[in-house]
Amino acid sequence: MKSTYVLAAALLAATACDGPAEQSGEVADNASGAVDGEDTIESGPAETTGENRDDVNDSIEDAKEARAESLEASADQQRAVAEERADALEDQAEQARNGQ
Repeated sequence: MKSTYVLAAALLAATACDGPAEQSGEVADNASGAVDGEDTIESGPAETTGENRDDVNDSIEDAKEARAESLEASADQQRAVAEERADALEDQAEQARNGQ
């Protein structure tokens, strides 16, 4: 009995991780009869394709986030350099006022 609960929890956890395309594929496989039933652990072709599509979409989102973080880091670095240059110009202005 305890193993049944563990198996049910594992299946529930695995289902909770499915992306939208994989879930749609699972529904399509069930409707087309490509799998034995809704509660089966086997994946039909539409579910597998959907899972692959979800993986690609996740990779695209990860790449977008990495690029955005890189651009933000570059902006921070350029902002720091500009601040240093502005400080140096202000120091020169102060020296010009003091006749140096």
